[in-house]
Amino acid sequence: MTRTTPLPRSLKLGARRIAAISLAALAIALSAPQDPALAHDAPATLSTIATTTGTGGGSDLARNYRALESRLVSSGRLRGNPAAPGVAWDGNTLARNFVRIAMFSEYGSGLSGNGRRSVLRRWVQPVRMQLVFGQSVSQAQRAQDTAQIRDYAAQLSRATGHPVGVGSGGGNVFVLVVSDGERRGLGPLLNQIAPDLGQPARRALLNAGPNILCMVIAQPHRRAEQGYRQAIVLVRAEHPPRMRRSCIQEELAQVMGLPNDAREARPSIFNDNEEFGVLTNHDRALLRMLYDPQLRPGMTVPQVSAALPEVTRRALQR
Repeated sequence: MTRTTPLPRSLKLGARRIAAISLAALAIALSAPQDPALAHDAPATLSTIATTTGTGGGSDLARNYRALESRLVSSGRLRGNPAAPGVAWDGNTLARNFVRIAMFSEYGSGLSGNGRRSVLRRWVQPVRMQLVFGQSVSQAQRAQDTAQIRDYAAQLSRATGHPVGVGSGGGNVFVLVVSDGERRGLGPLLNQIAPDLGQPARRALLNAGPNILCMVIAQPHRRAEQGYRQAIVLVRAEHPPRMRRSCIQEELAQVMGLPNDAREARPSIFNDNEEFGVLTNHDRALLRMLYDPQLRPGMTVPQVSAALPEVTRRALQR
């Protein structure tokens, strides 16, 4: 999935344009050849990231993003309360939203933007997040981001019951926190961590304009029942705190197997209107459903729909 927003330097965004703004970008299930799981004995090295132009928090892009965050917050968006007070939802709402978010992929393997029905995808092996920071990211910011992602990984593990952690090597989910100039120089690093990454996904990462605010590319095994094998998450180093948190929380939740956004989904971070900037209690229930033992990777929409009454009931009881 991709979410974009017009981002002129002046950032003169009217109410209608604000309503169309999205914070996360691309959740792409790319059909990839079945290779042995990639093993990395050492963390990815920053020497492989070439900075073309641009820096971190002091750039024009960073100032534009800070202004964008201010506009979103002043319009009542990027809400930070997971309980979402004032928004009612029940089991029927949850079941409908699960199908919309887990069983459809907004973008196909060619990144064409043509929505399509998919199969259920999730991880079978433990999720091992590995963080890679560009040189534009200060040591203090690295420490903050690392602490935030470690805490959030623990939350995802509790919600799903699946092992999710952060380490310095051996990752299968690479979280790249880089400036715009560093993003354009990611080619050598991509060769190192994802040598079989398809050209459409590679171009999406290297050519992402400033209206692409963050991105995740998830690669499944050839056999759907084996689930995901690797993912790459892009977080822009220029983002201010609330947008940074929103990108991290949505993209890493999508990595777990919730690839789509739905305008009808509320209260949810998986919604293009950016009302919520954190994973809500509704979204945590979706994650519990996704990793319910009655569901399996590769299941079709009819198969999942038949199991949803019991799966939803259990999710609400936890």
